[in-house]
Amino acid sequence: MKHLKPFLWCYAFIVLLELIVVGNPDFWPFRIISKPLIVLSIIVFFLFQEVDKKTRIIVFGALLFSLIGDLLLIYDEIYENLFYGGLFAFFMAHILHTLQFSRNRNKELGILAPLFVLSGYAIAIYLYLYDSLGDFVIPVGIYITVHLVMILFAYLRDDSMINNSYIYVLAGSFIFMFADSILAITRFKSDIQYSRIMVMGFYSIAQLLVIIGIIKGSKVHLKKGIKAY
Repeated sequence: MKHLKPFLWCYAFIVLLELIVVGNPDFWPFRIISKPLIVLSIIVFFLFQEVDKKTRIIVFGALLFSLIGDLLLIYDEIYENLFYGGLFAFFMAHILHTLQFSRNRNKELGILAPLFVLSGYAIAIYLYLYDSLGDFVIPVGIYITVHLVMILFAYLRDDSMINNSYIYVLAGSFIFMFADSILAITRFKSDIQYSRIMVMGFYSIAQLLVIIGIIKGSKVHLKKGIKAY
C-alpha cells in the first residue's frame, strides 16, 4: 500500500486537531477546516492507491458524499435543514459502500443470523429515539435501515483472510454504526458527556478502517486478475 506510514502520521495529526477543536467550544468556528480535512486526507490517500476502476469510482463517490455530509453537519444545530442534507449525503455514502461490498459476496455465508442481530439493534435504537424524532421519524428510520444493510454486506464479503481486508471493513462498519448511534442519541434524546469527541474519534477510525480494508481487498483481486471486484 503506497505511502501508508506517512499518511497514518498525517491522519493522526488531523484527527487530533479535530478532537481538540470539537472538544473546545471556543474553537468550533475552526471546524470548517479541521473536520473536512479528515475525509479529504483519506480521499487523497485513496487516489494514490492501485485499485480497479469500478472500486475507484464507487469508493471515491462514497468518500465525496461523506465529505459533503461532514460539511453540512457542522452547522446542523443552527440550520435544521442542513441535517436533512447531511443525513442524505451519508445515506448515499452507505449506498455506495454497500454496492462496493456486494461485488465480493461470499454466497456460503448465511444471512439470517446477522440480519436478526443487526435488526434487533436497529429496532432497539429506533424505538429508543422514536418519541424524540419529530419530523425526522421517517428519514432516520430509512437511514438506520440503509446503514444496517451496509453492515450486513460488509459481513457477507468474501473472507480470504490473506491480508485482513475482511476484518478491516467489518470492524470499520460496526464502529461507524457506533458513532452514528452516539450522534443520534445526543442529537435527539439526551446529552452524553464528551459525545462530540467520541463521535469524531470513532468516525475517524471507522472511515480509515473501511478504506484500508477496501484497498487491501482490491489489491488481492488485482493480483489474481479478477476484474469483478
